[in-house]
Amino acid sequence: MTSGSPFTAGLSRRRLLAMTAGAASLAVLPAEALAQNGSRTDLVGPWFGEMIATMMSSPGAGLPERTWAMSWGAALDALGGGRAGWQRAVFEDAAVASAVHGVLTALIPDQKARLDAVLAGSLATLPAGPARDVGTAAGRASAAARVAARVGDGLDIESVNAPFTLPPEAPGIYRLTPGATRVVGAGYGRARPFLLGRGNRFRLGGPPVLGTAEYRRDLDELHRLGGQVSERTEEQDVLAWLDPMSQYTPVLRLLAADQARPRRDRVRLLAALGAVIVDTSIAVFDSKYTHLHWRPVTAIRAADTDGDPRTKPDPAWTPNLLTPPHPEYPSGHAATAGAAEQVLTQLVGPSTPMAFSITFPRGDGTILTRDYRRGTTWAALTRENVDARVLAGVHFRFSDEAAAALGRRVARYDLGRL
Repeated sequence: MTSGSPFTAGLSRRRLLAMTAGAASLAVLPAEALAQNGSRTDLVGPWFGEMIATMMSSPGAGLPERTWAMSWGAALDALGGGRAGWQRAVFEDAAVASAVHGVLTALIPDQKARLDAVLAGSLATLPAGPARDVGTAAGRASAAARVAARVGDGLDIESVNAPFTLPPEAPGIYRLTPGATRVVGAGYGRARPFLLGRGNRFRLGGPPVLGTAEYRRDLDELHRLGGQVSERTEEQDVLAWLDPMSQYTPVLRLLAADQARPRRDRVRLLAALGAVIVDTSIAVFDSKYTHLHWRPVTAIRAADTDGDPRTKPDPAWTPNLLTPPHPEYPSGHAATAGAAEQVLTQLVGPSTPMAFSITFPRGDGTILTRDYRRGTTWAALTRENVDARVLAGVHFRFSDEAAAALGRRVARYDLGRL
């Protein structure tokens, strides 16, 4: 990895957003199609889709989670005024479309011509008049204010990937893993949150001490289930490739397009998830670079240095998936899952209100599919992500569980301030 490489977590999220964006069964109809089909125009779902498409078209434009948070935060800000009844709906649609458009064109200017055309088409589906005009102006103003407010927030790629000097090698302390030439994300924990106030607000205590029963138990589990040669079942092999964004983006598409839910509720859901995911990531990397815990591949290969005669080294052990180039504790994937679980539980309910399917890629290019029934709890999705990172061989279970709890805690705090 060269010094100019983007933060790998951002790239992973873009790849997974692309997978879900390409699922024909989940495609959101554009506003023009809604109007032609005689349905009531509603622009929340289509502009959620436009955000994803725009981020995918310009993968070097910055962290997608920041773009998400700013776009839908601006949309929520824009819904503060307007008229009642049908005119209220016109105002809200114009405000949402204009706000998301304004943020996207500011952050991803190479997509401006396309986005301008999409916005013009969206606004053309709304009846002309004061409600549309006022909504458009409100959206533009909130987008400009949101962009100005986030200048210098430390979430640009250069700041997130600030240089970091690793300490001397020692038992339990992170060191570069095979294939890595530098760490990434060292500056993420110092970025300015959206709602959390400061990145260290919920800084975790340290991981289990080497030689304890908990550490030894989770090390053994990784050795058995997390390697390229392992005791995994076929189902566990599939689960290892799971990512929280591959789970949540499809169901969010359905929720964003659900006209039975008030627009403001849907916009608040998308704004909350964007802000909470960024703030959770900041909290995760604050703890990662505070504790500098070693990765499983290092712990297993160097088990003869951990001071515990009951652990045995395996110099040939290789993780099932590539190890990300940053410290192990806590897990970013599990924290994101826990955060999304908490947001959806508080704003939607404890379980999925509809059935949905997801697709996600395996390393050999095979596209995997998982189906979820209506009534699946959000907590069940978090448990799958906790298991996935162990089966991938890149995180200890204690790290995943602590991370999921951290994500839920950040989400509860943020939702109280949204």
